[in-house]
Amino acid sequence: METTLSKASPVEYELEIHATAEDVEPKLNDALKEQRKQMDVEGFRKGKAPLGLVKKMHGEAIGVRVAQELVQEIFEDEIEEGGEVDPLGQPEMTSLDYELDGDLRATIRFGVRPEIDLQDVSSEQISKLEHEVTDEDVEDEVERLRTEEADLLPMEDEPAGETDFVNIDLQRIDPQTDTPIIGDKDEDLTFFLDDERLKEELREALIGKTTGDTFRVELPQDLHEHDHGPGGHDHDHDEEDRLYEVTVNDVKKRDLPPIDAAFVERVTEGEFDDPDAFRAHIRERLEAAWEDRAREMVQGEIIDKMLELHPVPVPESVIESYLDSFVNQVKQENDGELPNDFDEEHFRQRNRRDAENQGRWMLIRDKIVEEEGIEVTDEDIQAFFEEQAEGDDSVSVEQIEQFYRQMPQMMGRVKQQILSDKVYDLLLERFDVQPKSREEFEEEMQQQRQSRQAVTP
Repeated sequence: METTLSKASPVEYELEIHATAEDVEPKLNDALKEQRKQMDVEGFRKGKAPLGLVKKMHGEAIGVRVAQELVQEIFEDEIEEGGEVDPLGQPEMTSLDYELDGDLRATIRFGVRPEIDLQDVSSEQISKLEHEVTDEDVEDEVERLRTEEADLLPMEDEPAGETDFVNIDLQRIDPQTDTPIIGDKDEDLTFFLDDERLKEELREALIGKTTGDTFRVELPQDLHEHDHGPGGHDHDHDEEDRLYEVTVNDVKKRDLPPIDAAFVERVTEGEFDDPDAFRAHIRERLEAAWEDRAREMVQGEIIDKMLELHPVPVPESVIESYLDSFVNQVKQENDGELPNDFDEEHFRQRNRRDAENQGRWMLIRDKIVEEEGIEVTDEDIQAFFEEQAEGDDSVSVEQIEQFYRQMPQMMGRVKQQILSDKVYDLLLERFDVQPKSREEFEEEMQQQRQSRQAVTP
């Protein structure tokens, strides 16, 4: 048996395998004997058919299986246990040439980690959102909760205001014949007029209308193509709008509850009954939410900057592995099966760049972990369990720990997340971090989006 290892690219190797018929014969005979044990051939006792007959009946299929298994064993012995190179990702058998009783020739292609020279980031600027929660933010959240708890009161002949609730029918009209288009009607559409997802054309047309009113309005033609809420659909092209007849079935107004002990107790499920304590709790919750949002955003900036500074190649096997995980996620979101109209090839092609970037960041992160000697300690894991249990009196830290530890795959994810968090914290100390207010940060994000759109073909 002969093997030849060659470098196919900076991040991929090929192992060529040549095994003679004599090399294959012992494993082939073992497989034929196993097959014979299961066979019940007329004229012979079960499991006692001549080996030549077994070979004649099943030899070709068994031979291919044996060849594949032998190639895998050789790869494991030569590469995974040989120590010359460290394979990364799932190896791919790119060729297999074997006929029964003949020589075997095969090629396995596999990825390896690229050489990564970590760059000094001390002069690289990244932005970090710093938002101080104001009294106005707190009151906005209180009003949002009041709105959710509001009763809806009928409005007799009063016109709809900017925050009122409406129920409407939408009938599309053919402008050429001025008649309804059969089958193109939506009934009992309900929404509030201050819903941000609502199309502005429809909002403006409904304000001032009363129950029983019927009128016509031109609305974006993609009103029913991409559901983003009540009439709130993307309008990305300039084709003509469509004509609709709108019937107002009902108009109601919100009756906001007072901010008293009963309201506070209701929305906090008995945790608070004092409005001042309730506002203090909201402030803490908003501060935590803004802190989480800021951390998530700065982590995204760190990844983007590190990818920009380290344009290392990514093995194809790693890219395919991430694409497989994307496809599996689609399955999980659809009861374990891909939708009937799912075009997997197009999906993988469309998400390839994202998979490549995730693979590249994984390689960069692992290099940082290696160079910096970052480890996950028992204290780190315990702190994770405590954080998961924080704020939930229905479950203890011990129960959280038991839940994770009984699933090795979950524990693996926990350790990887802790490693990533440590890498983020390390890089955050090394980058030139520029604090930005909410307004400054949003303006910067808008400029970046415009720049990306300008260069997108």
